[in-house]
Amino acid sequence: MVKSRNRAIAGVGIILPGVLAAAAAEGAEAQWAVEVVSYDAGSTAVPGYDDPATALGAPERFTGELLGFPSVVSPFNPAFGADELVSIGEGGHLTVRLGRPVFNNAANPFGVDLVIFGNGGFVDASFPHGVVEDPAVLFGLDHASLELSADGIEFFPVGEFVEGFLPAMGYLDSGPYDETPGTIPTSPFTPVDPSLTAPDFAGLDYAGVLALYAGSSGGTPIDIGGGPLPEGVGFSYVRISVPDDGDVETSFNAEVEAIVVVPPPASGLPILAGILAVRRRR
Repeated sequence: MVKSRNRAIAGVGIILPGVLAAAAAEGAEAQWAVEVVSYDAGSTAVPGYDDPATALGAPERFTGELLGFPSVVSPFNPAFGADELVSIGEGGHLTVRLGRPVFNNAANPFGVDLVIFGNGGFVDASFPHGVVEDPAVLFGLDHASLELSADGIEFFPVGEFVEGFLPAMGYLDSGPYDETPGTIPTSPFTPVDPSLTAPDFAGLDYAGVLALYAGSSGGTPIDIGGGPLPEGVGFSYVRISVPDDGDVETSFNAEVEAIVVVPPPASGLPILAGILAVRRRR
């Protein structure tokens, strides 16, 4: 479910000059979802978080403006606005078209082909300093199912994933709750090492978390290989759903903030994205 956040004190950033901003933005925008094909909120979606267009475009770097609690997106402070997330309840789904197809590519960083951003985060053991509890505790680890399609008609199951680990990171030069944006954006095209687990983050301060992210914007990394998907096919459609468990006592849901295609290493997009702030266009 959607979590609310606390405010903190603004930090100080380092200003970098813009480099090929227009060209990089034009090339990068095709790397995420660009069109909503269908949406069914299901029976247990979070009320008010029902705009599927919020899942289009780049991951959020700054959140909470409309709620009066502006702050950077960090692993302790994920996006939480109704203008930034769409909720999928039991029996519901979200289907989007990607700007460019996603392929199974073993040459991608860690073999990751797709990254899904949601609303999960680490519990802060020393608010507002950003220290992971030991053992690490996370909130918003919501389960959902993933399917892919080349034509928008025939969908192939990829499997279940846990939305929320690894949490999103907006900037390299901001604190965990800064009320002003940073100036050095992370790269949404470079996944965090998927072999990392919660114990790897246990007890780390904010600098330690940044180090493990290695410039990445975070998000749930997904390797689409190894399943029933046809070989060598590019998939332009993504469907995320939350199965109905048939139990009226439960209320499962998952939140989607962005879906990013990891480009092949030769494209150079991960490098450019590390120094350019590509904003979402809705």
